Amino acid sequence: MLRKNLKDYLKEVAESKEPIIIPRTMNLEDDSVVMISLKEYTSLKALKEIEYLLSTKANRDRLSESLAQLENNDVVEFDEDTISFSE
Repeated sequence: MLRKNLKDYLKEVAESKEPIIIPRTMNLEDDSVVMISLKEYTSLKALKEIEYLLSTKANRDRLSESLAQLENNDVVEFDEDTISFSE
């Protein structure tokens, strides 16, 4: 059924932003795949990055410090073209 109506399913996923679970066997939890829109996939990747950044106390503290500096306009401007990284 999926193969026959793939175009319709792709359109539905893209427009509704809702995933479609595609079972490959009778055991849905073990062998299914999920079809999601690129926008939803990108959003999930961003959430995983945020989760990683907030995963340690050191990272959370550093991010909080950076946000406080930004709010207090305590920032340093730089030109990306002039930065050199030592190897």
